[in-house]
Amino acid sequence: MSKSTLGLPLEYSTLHKFYDALCAGDIDSKNNLIETILKKYHVQTVLDLTCGTGSQVFWLAKCGYKVTGSDISPALLAQAREKALQEKIDVTLIDGDMRTVKVGRFDAAITIFNAVGHLTKTDFEKAMQNIHSNLKKGGLYVFDILNLSAMTDEAVENLAMDVSKTVDGITIRNVQYSTIDRETGRLTSYDSFTLQEGSSEPQILTGEFTLQIYTAQELTEMLARSGFKVLEQCGLDGAKFSDHTTTNILTVAQKL
Repeated sequence: MSKSTLGLPLEYSTLHKFYDALCAGDIDSKNNLIETILKKYHVQTVLDLTCGTGSQVFWLAKCGYKVTGSDISPALLAQAREKALQEKIDVTLIDGDMRTVKVGRFDAAITIFNAVGHLTKTDFEKAMQNIHSNLKKGGLYVFDILNLSAMTDEAVENLAMDVSKTVDGITIRNVQYSTIDRETGRLTSYDSFTLQEGSSEPQILTGEFTLQIYTAQELTEMLARSGFKVLEQCGLDGAKFSDHTTTNILTVAQKL
């Protein structure tokens, strides 16, 4: 895998139709945690720089926040715009790259579901600096990423999945396993998708993508270089952060 690109899951492009079905997970509990944090710090305006099909955008809008969503995937944004029309939710959705998009000044910015892991370390620092420029003084940056310190062999094995979903008459099975290079902090996942529509011949697609993951200390140092201070870190379930057992770090940082 190139040092300058990590690749993206097929659900972001070729299989975008199945994104919500395959990537749903336990969204409500994550959204509740994010909303609790935003409320704690009296946030009113939110910029979601990796909004995808709108998992956080619509939840927060329904909670009363003024929300703008941005994403690099036109296919996922198209689905978000369709949802906004169908549900009559007033949000702004724009095409944009978290490393460069300029939207305004917000109370908080978010990038959820390991989104920053799709960036190299250099590009993540560019994104941090750009996020800094889209925040008001004292604004928050809230994001999650897998914790390198907790990625034991067992933890990596537990990331494996075998799920099947049916969307519009097409059953799609996704089998995935991962490997890790702890020296570089890169977790590479290998996907096999089988699409079956009725009695037709199944279609099989394969792909791989890599996430750049970090220790909590690395994140703190990178954020400091970009003009942030870490206010708190916890697990995605809201539990107290433990360096060697919390598999996914939710970080709340403040613009200085």
